[in-house]
Amino acid sequence: MLHWCHRKLKILFLVIITICCIYILISSKADNLLKHNKKVHIAANDLPLILWWNAMPNDYGSTSLCDWYFCLLLNAVLFYGSDIDIGDLPLPRFPGQLWALLHEESPRNVAFMPYQQWLQHFNFTSTFSRYSDAPLTTYYLPKVENLTSPTYVIPVADKSGQNNQGLVFFMQSDCDTMSGRDDYVRELMNYVTIDSYGACLKNHELPDSLQEQQHDYLNNLYSPEILKLIARYKFVLAYENGVCYDYITEKFWRPLTVGSIPLYFGSPTVKDWAPNHKSFIDISDFNSPKDLANFIKNLDGNEAEYNSYLQHKFNMVKPIGNERLLKELRTRNSSLYANNFFQSFECEVCRKLYQQPIHVQMASETHYQCPHKPIYPSMFGKVRNNEEWRSAMELGKCQANILDRFLKRNLKFTKDNFTKLLNDEMISGKCLA
Repeated sequence: MLHWCHRKLKILFLVIITICCIYILISSKADNLLKHNKKVHIAANDLPLILWWNAMPNDYGSTSLCDWYFCLLLNAVLFYGSDIDIGDLPLPRFPGQLWALLHEESPRNVAFMPYQQWLQHFNFTSTFSRYSDAPLTTYYLPKVENLTSPTYVIPVADKSGQNNQGLVFFMQSDCDTMSGRDDYVRELMNYVTIDSYGACLKNHELPDSLQEQQHDYLNNLYSPEILKLIARYKFVLAYENGVCYDYITEKFWRPLTVGSIPLYFGSPTVKDWAPNHKSFIDISDFNSPKDLANFIKNLDGNEAEYNSYLQHKFNMVKPIGNERLLKELRTRNSSLYANNFFQSFECEVCRKLYQQPIHVQMASETHYQCPHKPIYPSMFGKVRNNEEWRSAMELGKCQANILDRFLKRNLKFTKDNFTKLLNDEMISGKCLA
């Protein structure tokens, strides 16, 4: 009995020593990171140590549980693309330190994002590209039932044309985008009736029930009120703010959800993700807005042909024929599509560390496939802010080149250091050569 008691005391002593070591390790890491005034998250029963280098939204939770994975030695720095401060990067970067990038948006606000010189410094990415490590290609499609459910479907006879309603629905408040959206829609308005509800090219007022939701757009993407309004229209302009491969937003999925036909411009790979071969009308297939208008007016007068675009609603045997889309929706990491995808991203990085040595791999332009120059559909007029967007992307290229050099030096630099070199090289033309 005495021997057993001594053994229990030894085990208890070892447990206490282990706990103390873990506490000291966590405390020293946290103290060191907090010197940078960054937000530190200790998750999974106070063991995984996660550092977000950006300031997180106010409603971002402080803890997360990452299954059974423990990431005490993670040593990872996570970045949210829209909020990167190029004058405040975590340098010097220590050997073996993992950098992970989360970015679901187009590069309109972060012009250096599409370039290899910048992306190659990340070991792990989660973007809209199918080639990123944790793809968000279908992030804006909540579930497959959105496509097949008849909940919001209105009979064709009760759609556009009733009560002096236009043939096409349009609602955008992000104006003068790098994709030439306003210019194209303005020209299209010369040939077909478009009801425009947003701040851009506005000619209709939203119903009172939607006025308040408009100020909290991202949290009301699929509110019943907005879906019912869209469902009243035969055609819906689904025109992205940027042209990137696999960058497909709610603009495409919402009209499909309510049984309307999207008039789509944006991702060159959208056909890879449409529910069926004939589910939408691709603006890129037409030589001008006038040609598009003639096509949809003819379709408006042919109910059988119109309904052929809605097989995801009317085909009870196989509503979705796109096996790639079905597989993606079936196998995607559902946690990344949950309400808080920041916390889900933390856990995704944590899990991946156990599955493969991602600290040795580096990202490339395939992880964020966006052309380096603005792309527009064919139209008679010119895009008014074309030169501004071309200049912005050239500036982004220069920024990426300079960031690459600073990051390879692996020394801390300030925004003033960066801006001075950027100005010098833009004037000399060196970084665009």
